[in-house]
Amino acid sequence: MMILMNYSNYVKSQVSKKDFKKIKFLNLNLDTKILASFWPEFVNFKKRSSKEVPFILKEIKNINKPIVFDSTLGSGATSIGLKKKGIKNLYSNEVDSYYIKITKEEAKRNKISLKITSYDWRELDNKIKIRFDVVLCLGNSLTYLFKKKDQLKTLTNFRNILKDNGKLIIDERNYPTIIDGRYKHSMKYIYCGNKVSAEPIFANNKMVVMEYKYKNQKAHLVIYPFKKGELIGLLKEVGFKKIKVYWDYKNKENPNCEFITYVAEK
Repeated sequence: MMILMNYSNYVKSQVSKKDFKKIKFLNLNLDTKILASFWPEFVNFKKRSSKEVPFILKEIKNINKPIVFDSTLGSGATSIGLKKKGIKNLYSNEVDSYYIKITKEEAKRNKISLKITSYDWRELDNKIKIRFDVVLCLGNSLTYLFKKKDQLKTLTNFRNILKDNGKLIIDERNYPTIIDGRYKHSMKYIYCGNKVSAEPIFANNKMVVMEYKYKNQKAHLVIYPFKKGELIGLLKEVGFKKIKVYWDYKNKENPNCEFITYVAEK
């Protein structure tokens, strides 16, 4: 989760006034406290970890005692899952205080200790002196940045904090399927809970509004829809040359997949 201020104000700072007016009539609830409260139910920690963590470990199996930076802690599924599998040198980053609170509760239940930082991705080059073997940006998180200059700055910073031959593992939703009305939520990848409904209530090539419902609560996210080939193009633009692509964790191209994951080596 990448939110640096009141989320409503953050959205206004990212999209144009014209685009913000388009979604104003939807009566959005942009309170991240509400969303964070039921995000663990949406994620389903155990189910997500059963697929995500083995995938990550396979990609980094040749790195001895890897130093890992989880840039998108969220409700903690990735960090806690990796710690439970023996990754000791792990730093977790989250800027939203509500998600940090939820994660600490989850970590306590799992008897896990986390090192949590709260850095703006766009300022990592001024904040972090450690060099990592692995940087993670998962859960479709780069999508919170709408401006290309911010996307490029973030990816540049991720690359700069990697050691030589280090790896950035980053994913995105398959946005073309959302834009053309083929969205699906199988609950098999990344967001695996079956108690929270999630669907796009507005989608065009500039922004997508996701609506989440849990019991009597409702919350929304306004996110940037990457076009086909756009994210891998950004990775190449900042200097990543060796990039592997996976569709729902498989290396067989699938235009109907839900998530696309990139493993980019420095």
